[in-house]
Order: sequence, then C-alpha cells, then structure tokens
Amino acid sequence: MKKTLAILLSLIFVMSLASSALAADDDWITLRVECFDRNSAGFNVEDCMQLHYAQEHFGDPNHIKIEFVSVSRWEESALINTQLAGGTAPDLCVTYDAPLQTYIDMGGIKPLDELLDAYGPNLKAFLGEECLKYGINAEDGVRYNLVARRLSVGMIGVFVRGDWLEKLNMAAPATRDEWIAYLYAARDAKLGGDVTLPYAIGMYEANPLWGFSLLVNSYLDWENITERDYLASQTWLETLPGAREAYRLLNTFYHDGIINPDYPLDATDDSNNQKFHLGQVGTKISAYDDPFRIDTAFQQEMAKNVPGAYWLPANCMTNKDGYTFHSTYAANGLKIFIPGWVSDEVAAAAIKYLDWMSLPENMFFLQNGVEGVNYEGLNEDGIPVGVKATSDVPDEYKMHAGDVCFIANGNNYGSPEKNARAVALAFTGYENYVAQAYADQLIDPLPACYCSATIQAETDYKEMVTQKEGEFLTQVVTCPADEFDATYDYWLNQLMEAGLRQILEERGQAYDNGYLTGVYPAQYAK
Repeated sequence: MKKTLAILLSLIFVMSLASSALAADDDWITLRVECFDRNSAGFNVEDCMQLHYAQEHFGDPNHIKIEFVSVSRWEESALINTQLAGGTAPDLCVTYDAPLQTYIDMGGIKPLDELLDAYGPNLKAFLGEECLKYGINAEDGVRYNLVARRLSVGMIGVFVRGDWLEKLNMAAPATRDEWIAYLYAARDAKLGGDVTLPYAIGMYEANPLWGFSLLVNSYLDWENITERDYLASQTWLETLPGAREAYRLLNTFYHDGIINPDYPLDATDDSNNQKFHLGQVGTKISAYDDPFRIDTAFQQEMAKNVPGAYWLPANCMTNKDGYTFHSTYAANGLKIFIPGWVSDEVAAAAIKYLDWMSLPENMFFLQNGVEGVNYEGLNEDGIPVGVKATSDVPDEYKMHAGDVCFIANGNNYGSPEKNARAVALAFTGYENYVAQAYADQLIDPLPACYCSATIQAETDYKEMVTQKEGEFLTQVVTCPADEFDATYDYWLNQLMEAGLRQILEERGQAYDNGYLTGVYPAQYAK
C-alpha cells in the first residue's frame, strides 16, 4: 500500500508540474479550495457570493482563479481520505477527522513552515501562538497543517428553571448541594405537573458521557490523580478516582424520581425535547447556548406552553474546594493542509489566500455578508444586528461563514469581549442569559488537552469503547443501589477490555514523551 501510494504521489506531482507550466503561459493559475457543503436550500457552495468576493478582491489582482470544491460536511473525513488516496483532493483542504498521519508518513502532505514564514504574516498574527503550536508533527518537528482558531471555547453549562425557583422561594443554586436541594424541592412540589422531571438526562450515541463532565469534575479526587493520569484520561473521566461518586448520585436520582423513570428508553432527543417544550423539566445540562437556540426552541416553545417559564444559567457544580471546573474546547479548530503533490506555486497561492482571508475587512465580509441584505446594520461595537436567517436571504446572497472563512471557528470582531457579546446577540430576547452562561464557561476552565502524536489505539478502539460507554451509563444509572459498586466495576472493566486500556496506555506514553500537554486541574489549588 505504501509503495503504491508513493508511486501515485510521484506521478501526481509530475502531472501537477506540467499543469502549472501550462498555466504560467498566460500568467494565471488555479487554486482549488475545499469547502464544506451542508445542503442548505438555495446555497451553492461552488457559485456563491463569498467566492465572487474572494475572486474579485484576491484572485483577480493576483491572477489566481479560485474554485470552491464542495465536500459534504457529514462525510468529509471519508471523502477527503478517498481523495487523498486517489490524488483528487483539492489544493487546499480542511478536515476535522481525516487520518492525516498516514499521509504524512507517506509524504502525501506538504510541509508548511517555509510557506507560512514567506507568505503568511497576517495569518500567523491572527492564529497566534496558542494555535500555532498545533499542527507540528511529533516525529520530525515539521508543521504539516494549520488549525483554525476557535473563537468560542465554551462547552457545557447548567440551566435551571427561573420560574420554578421563584415558586420555591429559592435563590439560584451556587453549589452542587444547593442544586440537589432544588431538584428534590421541585419534585416534591410537582412543578412540572403530574409529569415532573427535575433533571432530564439524554443518551447521545455518538458520545454518551459528554453531558456529565461538569458533574464528574466536581467529584474527582485530585489528591489521588496525577497530571499524567488526568491528561491521559481527560476524555474518559469515568476511569479516574472520585468519578464513581458522580455516577452513584445519578443512580440515586434514578431511584428517587429525579431523572427519567424509564431511562434510557425515555432519553432520546424526541422524547426529551417534548418534555422540555411542555415545561416539565427543571434542569438542562448542555451546550451553553442550547436552551435558547432557534432550531430546537427549548425556551421559545416552553414559554408558549407555560407562560412566564424561563431558563436561568447556574454555575453550581462546585467541588469540595469550591472550584467549578468547566471542560472547554481547546483553541484549535479544524485542520487545514495542502496535499504533497501540489506545486510550490499553487501552495504559495494557498497560503497567500489564507493570509488575505485573515485581514479584518476580508474576514468581516466572508463571515457577515452585505449590510441591508444579510444583516440590518451595525451596533456600537461594530457587530452586525438584525442578522437574517439564510431562508430569508435571496439565493445570490446566501452564505455560510464558517465553511468559507475556515481559519476561524466562530465570528471574529476583534476581541474576546466583543466576540462573546456577538454570540449573545444572536439570541434575541435572551442575550443576557447567553452572555452569563458563556461567562460561566471561563471560570476554572479545563481546555481539551493537546496530543501532537497519533494515538493509534484511538483509531483502533475508540468506536467500540464509545459503544460500551452507552452500556456503562445505562447500567450504572439504573442498577439496584446495593449493586452499584459491583455494576460499576464490571462495566469499567468492560470498557477496558473493549480497548480503553490500550488507549490510556498509549496516551500515557505520549505524555512521557512530551507529546501530550494540557491544563492539570490540581494546579488551581496550589
């Protein structure tokens, strides 16, 4: 396989040189740029307003014909993998999950350090040192990809019913114990009616334990957790000392009628969403803006069915030392790279394009569009207001900010404070709640750790381990209370046997070799 791919890469490289030579005859070259396609009605990725703007303001002055290559967002990893293997990938590629290390090892990905130094001064300034540390290959110290700068790192927040607190004459919970007291008081008062669900938990097949990191973090026993163990296990907190007690609490909730009585059968999105809309739920732990999003309309539909009902953010998952550790996204977003067969001339054009994209005026247009069409105007911060839904914009003005301006995950308005205010502005009528929920995310943050080496065990076993995590969660939540410890031990061992043991061992070795770095929570107490 390696020999065959090496020959293919050589042939593609020779062909690309010939193609570039022909293009040079008339002083124009073509730059093919991958863009995600989300199948938005009326939006043509390959013939959109953003492409026309880039062509006019970057392509034409530099004699570069820009082509956007549409790749399905939901199949991007498999598609780009196939295109790399077949030599048909665009000149400038983006991915979240494609296995780049395989192609790096075969010489199929172009080194970027010299190109970045020569043609990307503005790009480097925008990304900053925090993002530039990503993309460097642990094996040879060479940069083979850039990462988008993630402008919003908030992940999971706690929301409680403000109207229920008023009925109970209780203040918003500020500690875990106060939150627990609120749950039981809401249950006893039947504030959701005959079907009162003080805390609805879901079963998310793709990542079953995702929504429980706040709770688990509050129980972790940092006196018995080393930095090595934490960074190796950051995605698998159930393996760390203290985590058991968080799941024991969920087991207690199950038997006390605090969470879904028919869990997990009654924990699908459709079933839970209906209860949220009917105002029967008292706690939601999810993405910091989730209750106020338009697509799921948890707040909007609940307010229709229960006048005066509203969600209130609560930073309450305190541990014994008073910290509220919030798992957050790391600064890096999607990966940006250039296939190894791309000519030096086209590769230089790709970096120049990214550099042009990073300039404030260009980024602003690519992310926001045209005043009076895509948005009504600007506020005192220079942030667009009256932003139009895609369905309300003529087809020729439809756009997707993140998929075209992909050096940024999230809109950029010049400072973290403005960016946070801009996120909140998108939720008309609930701006203050979203702003507060996002501010909570930045208290005692635990960014996702960074590993510069490939963890082969994750490729081999992660899918099976994730499947077992769903079974683990089901069993430890619903088992008889007097069988909890035995059940926890059994299913933790099942996770290990499914491949988690190999993953943790390999990640631990990566830590020992200096490839795995991150924030160690125990440092807060030092």
